[in-house]
Amino acid sequence: MSNPALYRRVVRRETHSPRSGLAITIAIVLVVVLAWLGTESVLAAIGQPALLVAPQDAVTAVLSAAAAPAPLLVALGAVVAVVGLVLIVMSLAPARRGRRGATIDRTAAIVDDRVIAQSLANTASYAGDVDPSQVTVSVGARRARVEITRTSGRTLNTREIQEAVDAELATYDYRPALRATVRLSEKGTVG
Repeated sequence: MSNPALYRRVVRRETHSPRSGLAITIAIVLVVVLAWLGTESVLAAIGQPALLVAPQDAVTAVLSAAAAPAPLLVALGAVVAVVGLVLIVMSLAPARRGRRGATIDRTAAIVDDRVIAQSLANTASYAGDVDPSQVTVSVGARRARVEITRTSGRTLNTREIQEAVDAELATYDYRPALRATVRLSEKGTVG
């Protein structure tokens, strides 16, 4: 008995990076800051000296911040804005891992992009009759870029290589699907 929703969820979980690391880090920082503030407040209430800054001194410093030099305030505001912007971007940006998934009837398959890159490199190497070390493949979110380094004294038919790579990609049923571009490197090797 197959469960397509379960397989889709498994594929999604394996192909996307969780945000838990960022959330845990922020929570730990907040817990430490609040624990420190609580400790300082208790120490001030029982008349003991402060660990770092007494709560009264901290409140006075915050209230008198408007009297601080303008460049210092601008720098502090810029740091806070950059930290906030980084947190917003990290929370909204897709956290895609270098993997692709497929669900077929009773199974879910996950393939690393490096495996796909190696397969495309082998296909391009065979189709172009070049050494596998002369083929470089990079796989992005939706595109695979195949770059072939020429050998001196030999011509390469990029259309044949493109057709072979496209035929290889057509056999894959992974999501998101890939489209390939084949190009010859500006550099060459001596054969």
